[in-house]
Amino acid sequence: MDPITIIAGLASVVPTIAKWLTGEKSDVSRVAETAAELAKRVTGASDPAAAIAALKADRQQALEFEKLWAGVNMGLSEQLTRRHEADMKSDSWLAKNVRPLCLVGLTLGVVVAVFAPEVAGDKLRALTEMGGWVYGYYFIGRSAFDKGAVRLNFGANAGRAS
Repeated sequence: MDPITIIAGLASVVPTIAKWLTGEKSDVSRVAETAAELAKRVTGASDPAAAIAALKADRQQALEFEKLWAGVNMGLSEQLTRRHEADMKSDSWLAKNVRPLCLVGLTLGVVVAVFAPEVAGDKLRALTEMGGWVYGYYFIGRSAFDKGAVRLNFGANAGRAS
């Protein structure tokens, strides 16, 4: 299933679920509602379910949705970068060390799960896959972005020679 279908399909359901799991004003809820509103705006549909059907049926509308979603995604990425920068400038020990603590906790969880006979194989696979994502985020994201090896320029001067 392509990402457009997944995003649009979940957008109609996720706001309701996300509110129960993470609260009214959570990032998950806000992103899901944004995706649903964007899909409705592109298709002209009045509800998310109709927007999903329209996006599935019309490739042009799906491409327009993708293009608009790329802009939303860029804004979300900038917010995440600002959040990381604020964490590093904070005097809070927890804010500065939450990523390493997640890494240590997940590593311990995988090690324990490998040797615990009662852990089902599908749960171990899910845990190790999650571990791969966390390790990738921590080491690639930290080394590339936090230490300045990669600089993203989304501003007015993007694309110009320095």
